[in-house]
Amino acid sequence: MLKPDLFGIARWRWERFFNRTLRGSRYELASVVPAGFKAPVYLRRGTSDVRNFRQIFIQDAFSFLPLSPRTILDLGGYIGLASLSLAHRYPDARILLVEPDPDNFLLAQLNCRPYPNITCLRAGVWSKSGHLTIDNRTHGDWGIMMRETAGTDGSALRIPCHSVGELMDHAGFDGELDFLKIDVEGSEKVLFDDPEAHRWVDRCKVISCELHDRMVPGCSESYRTLMAGRGFMKGKDFEREYYFRTSQHG
Repeated sequence: MLKPDLFGIARWRWERFFNRTLRGSRYELASVVPAGFKAPVYLRRGTSDVRNFRQIFIQDAFSFLPLSPRTILDLGGYIGLASLSLAHRYPDARILLVEPDPDNFLLAQLNCRPYPNITCLRAGVWSKSGHLTIDNRTHGDWGIMMRETAGTDGSALRIPCHSVGELMDHAGFDGELDFLKIDVEGSEKVLFDDPEAHRWVDRCKVISCELHDRMVPGCSESYRTLMAGRGFMKGKDFEREYYFRTSQHG
């Protein structure tokens, strides 16, 4: 089993693994053990999984975090890679991973199984409770867009959804949430445009969101409008825009 050095010493081995995993059938699993991990991480070949692995582990996606979070909500958990990285980095943290897509969720469960501090929930996130269905796959398994659906529209796939506040309560994150990670392929605009969004924003210490204006125009504007004047300092890393709380709002 390949164990790449994530600091460049065995870069050629990582590049060979990356290129090999990009090819093949999605029904074949490649396994990799990141440096310091005891359990393998599973990726579907011929999918976007290995690109997400590169973003999370090779590019160190969460190096910006200024604190050791004890409570983490991972919205758009995909196959669990962000939660795995955070669970390894912060072993005392409690993490709720939320992922709506059935295939992604199954692999997230497999990857997160060795980590008792990660709870996986197959659900979507929206401005309120209800049901979602898959609207479009813009970038394969990594770019699944959702839309709200009613029970009468005949959609083959109906996935339960909950508001951010409801998910925080479901996880037992009473009071403040240390880290909220949002990567929901354009659904963030629905979250940020909700008139009640300030209620969960004011419970968060750090919020990170990957913005998808190319999928849903106006995501960035809605995010920045919501966060303005709420006691946060802004930062940016790749496609992620994050906010650190510096003072209590109001």
